[in-house]
Amino acid sequence: MTFCKLAFPFWIRKTPPAGGGPLPIACSRDRSQGIRDIRVLALALAFIASGCGGGSEDANADGSAGSAANGDQSALAGMLTEGGVTYRMEAQEVPLEELGFDYGSVTAPIKVVELSDYGCGYCRRFHTETFPTLLKDYIETGKVHWKYVTYVSGMFTNGLSAAFVAECAGEQGLFEPINDLLYQRQAEWKNLSDPFPVYDQLAEAVGADVEELNACIEEERPRERVRSGVVTGRNLGVRGTPAFVANGVPIMGAQPLEWWVEFFATIEEMIDGMEAGGGEPSGQAPPP
Repeated sequence: MTFCKLAFPFWIRKTPPAGGGPLPIACSRDRSQGIRDIRVLALALAFIASGCGGGSEDANADGSAGSAANGDQSALAGMLTEGGVTYRMEAQEVPLEELGFDYGSVTAPIKVVELSDYGCGYCRRFHTETFPTLLKDYIETGKVHWKYVTYVSGMFTNGLSAAFVAECAGEQGLFEPINDLLYQRQAEWKNLSDPFPVYDQLAEAVGADVEELNACIEEERPRERVRSGVVTGRNLGVRGTPAFVANGVPIMGAQPLEWWVEFFATIEEMIDGMEAGGGEPSGQAPPP
């Protein structure tokens, strides 16, 4: 009997079919490997429908999304059009190394790509309650390479401007601290008609050159990166935030720490089994 295992791509080779679908898979006749893969898939799918950020459910939870976000929606729509034609990315390879910001070693065997919206309440919850422990126990220890890709849903007030702040701070090598503060102090800027005084305070707090950061925003330097992040997310079928792809497994929602601990343990077991059986080297995708 043939068992199929989830591929471990770091590049997304192709988009899911319309309406969602699995990422690329490869097949094996190793029954034990198939069982391990099924465990991982079941673990992921069990939580796909849980409370995800980035949608009306999240908006209702904190009362933040509504008519005040229309400006971001219009601006985002403008970013996704060129000369009246909707901007599209070919449904082929998307070089994720050109997007987002990296945490940890790129040679780590477990690779996670996160797409989050700064205006999303569930994203804030994940980054304030769960991510610090994942950073300490998995990323900084070399077990996990984490890539944060800026994603703007257009549903949250000031989500787009906050993304520009993060990207521009990233130009100064300060993405990680500004990322932390944007989530930790989300309530201070999220619903303001003019959030930039708060952004300036956050930039000063992390040691950024505020004048240069504002120039970066005014010149819209992050425009292409933010737009590419949005298009990539849509190509991956992202419908809410936070959204993740972990060694080929799509995950939706702000799962608790305990869930991630179990998930990583299962992935590590799979990788150990593959190495023991002479399978693909850890962190690499099987050939198509």
